[in-house]
Amino acid sequence: MAYPTFTCAYEKDHNPPLDPQADQWFKQARALEKARGVKDWPTIVGLYEKAIAKDHWKAMHNLAGLYRTGWPGQPGVEKDLNKMLELYERMVELKVPLGYYNWAVAAERGKGMLKSDRMASSYMFQAAQLGSPLAQVQLGQYFAFALPRDKQDDDMAEKYYRCAGAQDNPDAIEKTASFYDTAKRNKPRSLFYYQRAASMGSSIAFYALVGAFSEKPEPINNFGYKPDPVLHKLYSDLWRQLDENPNLRFPDLMKDHPLPPHPTQGFDAEHPDRRPEL
Repeated sequence: MAYPTFTCAYEKDHNPPLDPQADQWFKQARALEKARGVKDWPTIVGLYEKAIAKDHWKAMHNLAGLYRTGWPGQPGVEKDLNKMLELYERMVELKVPLGYYNWAVAAERGKGMLKSDRMASSYMFQAAQLGSPLAQVQLGQYFAFALPRDKQDDDMAEKYYRCAGAQDNPDAIEKTASFYDTAKRNKPRSLFYYQRAASMGSSIAFYALVGAFSEKPEPINNFGYKPDPVLHKLYSDLWRQLDENPNLRFPDLMKDHPLPPHPTQGFDAEHPDRRPEL
């Protein structure tokens, strides 16, 4: 199978602009959805629908997510895969990268449609070419792990992972960190991406950072760094703050607390004296 030439595209450069009034309705819906206690689903759905009428693709994605699983309540949101697919289709019509990714996942899993690996692959490649970081890590995983061993292509995989890791999606950055840890054995570069994900509020990334500098690191978090009580306390405290307030972000984390060099690999296994760059 011939693959398209790799191009590193960023999602933000392809997402359609959002109508300001629709964005206000979207944010109101998100606030109600995040609020503790009983959810006012009719109001939440109504706000999303008002935003969707003005082509707010984020509202389409969120409402489709509610229809994908359904949510209990008095009244709740009834599971409806047809409505989910209609919203994904509208996102694709607007050429939203996330819409192509959503459609690919639905086709891969047979959610609301017949399972189709061919359709899933086609939409996943289109999503990646439009800059979806989630699609890019999926392709990275495909080239690094899914192919037969003699056909695996770590160089191509790394291109997709690095492109995804340079964007502002914590899930994609976590997967990029995991790739450098497991496939490349590049511990400092892996922790660099975990620190970047942590700055965006990733609890998984903080778990990795806390473990890396622990006095007795667990095998899953043993990046080979020397125990560091100061750094261990720093990341433990930030992790605790995040647990108390999941909306916290730490934009200056990488600037204020640059990672120390790895005892054997320096700042980057391939370039020990150079700090990793996106």
